[in-house]
Amino acid sequence: MTIGDIQLSSASMSRDEQQPAAVGAGRVDGDIERSDKLPDELKDEALSREQVENFLYEIKHQPGWRREADKCADYYDGNQLDAKTLEILQDRGQPPLITNLIKPTIDTVLGMEAKTRTDWLVRAEDDGIATPEMAEALSLKLKHAETETRADRACSDAYAAQCKTGMGWVEVSRESDPFKFPYRAKYVHRREISWDWRSTESDLSDAKWLIRRRWMDVDAAIAKMPEYAGLLRQCISGWAGFDPVLSENTGLANSFMNERDTRLEEQDWRDTFRRRVCLYEIWYRKWVSGYVIRLANGRAIDADFNNPKHTTAILAGAVKVEKRIFEKIRLAWYCGPHFLYDVPSPYKHGIFPYVPFFGFREDLTLSPYGLIRAMISPQDEINARKSKNLWLLNSRRVVTDADSVVDHDRTREEVARADSYTILNPRRRPESRFEVSMGGELAAQQFQAMQEAKQEIAESSGIHKAMMGQNSSANSGLAINSLVEQGLNTLGETNDNYRFARRMVGEMLFSMMLEDMEGREIQVPVGDGKRKRIIVLNQRAVDPETGQQTVVNDTSRVRAKVVLDDIPSSPTFRVQQGTMLSELAKGLPPQLQAVLVPYLVDYFDIPNKQEVIDQLRQTVGVMDEAQQQQAAQAQAAQQQAMETMQKRMATLEAALTAAKVRSENAKADKLEAEADNARMPQPVNPPSEFA
Repeated sequence: MTIGDIQLSSASMSRDEQQPAAVGAGRVDGDIERSDKLPDELKDEALSREQVENFLYEIKHQPGWRREADKCADYYDGNQLDAKTLEILQDRGQPPLITNLIKPTIDTVLGMEAKTRTDWLVRAEDDGIATPEMAEALSLKLKHAETETRADRACSDAYAAQCKTGMGWVEVSRESDPFKFPYRAKYVHRREISWDWRSTESDLSDAKWLIRRRWMDVDAAIAKMPEYAGLLRQCISGWAGFDPVLSENTGLANSFMNERDTRLEEQDWRDTFRRRVCLYEIWYRKWVSGYVIRLANGRAIDADFNNPKHTTAILAGAVKVEKRIFEKIRLAWYCGPHFLYDVPSPYKHGIFPYVPFFGFREDLTLSPYGLIRAMISPQDEINARKSKNLWLLNSRRVVTDADSVVDHDRTREEVARADSYTILNPRRRPESRFEVSMGGELAAQQFQAMQEAKQEIAESSGIHKAMMGQNSSANSGLAINSLVEQGLNTLGETNDNYRFARRMVGEMLFSMMLEDMEGREIQVPVGDGKRKRIIVLNQRAVDPETGQQTVVNDTSRVRAKVVLDDIPSSPTFRVQQGTMLSELAKGLPPQLQAVLVPYLVDYFDIPNKQEVIDQLRQTVGVMDEAQQQQAAQAQAAQQQAMETMQKRMATLEAALTAAKVRSENAKADKLEAEADNARMPQPVNPPSEFA
């Protein structure tokens, strides 16, 4: 959500113009009066500066999990020795060695996510409104949105933060740039977002507020909000030369007084050297009194009396209108203590447009943490013991009397060298001692302890060497598979939270898609090759029975749900499945191998793959479900045509038989008439007068 997406017409409404609806009046129990005015908590008013300051004050007193999260991220990046430790090592003469075993362990987990990535799938509800054909078209549109917004990359980055630090965020919003895809799915760093710590739900559905802090150059902020150019310039200059008494702009004078009375620290929202300001993007839930529409199936939606569909349904009596108290999400923008905007949420899904990716959460404080937390202690031990071990191997221990050498400092430097040459004192006493011994007696013990610490990293994280492709103590295939399965079980909670959050990202994208599809006729090509067809969404048609105009595949009535497909879609997974199918086909008879060939080609990435598969299936006589349906329909049509032809032939044969009968009857009548004429006496001719 960017500043350019805010509807200024709604934001420009002053706080005094927002008039709440009244509730019923009366008296309860004779002593308690029911006011005819709406309580202040239910008034549709903008978020006040005092409330924002309370939110920011609460953020500062939340548990300090961010410092530990930063430490976990540093350990992954290899920054595992702080300044104090480096100083101590330098004083001891130990080398600052780091063997980063955390990074390959976490990279193994991230690689597993990339290999087992699944697609979003739209499934129709049981109400029958969204047909399977319509769900297939919507799934294809959602897949296109997933590709264009790069939602996979955003979710992967959030999963990486979830595993490392225990907290990741993905923003799902509309894109304000008209030259880009209309939706946006972007990873957001944990330092920018704070939320209501009293929330216990994984989707923050019970959170009162969520704040994102955005540092922005003042020129960029003015370009986004030109109506506040004067205020932003005064803020970045520290109100130099501004006189609230002589100022003609009463709004700036009030802002000057607000900044003087605020409890916010100046460095928290203003950077005069870099000329930046911090904008607070505040999403919050507010209880309001309003009207809802109760549908016939029991579903309730927010009543919009400016929507023609709502008013038509209300006037027709098809729905019920109820006055209820419910929560609504609003968006407020503040620049430090200065109020900018307060508008209703532009989204209809009813949740914050920021999806949290939680790793683990403490039971007592609900602080998030990731996989690295348990690996920090053994990692510190590995670094310390390796540095200590190298120091022991290079150390020399000297036992000497005072008169054994002439210059002790020079002898100390000489003994430390590998090719040392020491000159003893010629005037030393005969009983004086000078002994040099190697300091590696404890190196073996240090090395063994370091190996145990390396094993502790695998045990604490659940990621064993077998999962990382390294040699392990397991020798048999069954033992290796058991270790891999054990590691997958260890990651069950993390992956379950990830799938839950990733599904929320898909639901938000799908909700915005449905909102933008309403009233638009969209053609979606589905399938490849011979199975390619066009599914039309929101297609306008005329009911032949009633003659009224209807909408086929109406997306505004869809109550579909977004799920994650159970089949991974990564190229590596397809290659593995193709290899397994090839190994299976080797042990089958030739006639069965021919049946598996089209399915094997389906796992390959080749041009015109679908046409090749259709040709192979037609050759071997194997058809998929769609082709079987088409063949059945063709066979049924052919049979019906044959029956029609047979009926026509029977009719023609009957007509021909009747014609033959009529012809024979006519011939018989003619012969009978000729016979009758032959039996009749012939008349005598009169004599001629010229005879």
